Amino acid sequence: MKLLLVSSFGVLLLLSSCAPQRDPRVSTLTALADSIQSKQRLLEEPSSTETAEAAAWAEANLREFELLLSDGNVIVSKEEGRIISDVGRARRLLKDQSSRRTSLPKSAARATAQLRALSQAIASGAAQDAEGTRIDSAYIAREMETELTIGRDVVRAFQETQELAERGIAIWQKTAERCDSLQLVCRSRLAKAIIEGE
Repeated sequence: MKLLLVSSFGVLLLLSSCAPQRDPRVSTLTALADSIQSKQRLLEEPSSTETAEAAAWAEANLREFELLLSDGNVIVSKEEGRIISDVGRARRLLKDQSSRRTSLPKSAARATAQLRALSQAIASGAAQDAEGTRIDSAYIAREMETELTIGRDVVRAFQETQELAERGIAIWQKTAERCDSLQLVCRSRLAKAIIEGE
């Protein structure tokens, strides 16, 4: 019985040692491709609808303040100026959201496809790429550096897009009421200045 157990254990060791080990380069490429796909969910929160609403608010209200203050008849205090500055900051944070949310999924799809194609070429031991270029160690090192850099840039872009949207929306939610009140005050001051100037 003991001999049988030892023999079986030896067979298990032999089988495990003969099992093919996954190339770490393939694991690295595949992991990044999977990460890019998962990061696309960052565009869902905050949503494109909420982000677009906040961006439109910032754009419209900053333009309104510019019109109210353009002729120099309306003077605002330092505290009131901070409200206007907050609106401007929200606009800067949110102004590229629409284009980012359109272009990023396309960039992610390209990066993911390239990463998976390279990982498959390495795993299969392909001798040439789709253009007939010889695949050797130098080729793999060069392409890995390129595709990993692009892929990591895409991941960072998703994270940055979400962060900018969250910050812009937070300013909108915090500032909207004070912004409305200040515009009423500024319109009143402008009307008074016009009447006094007649």
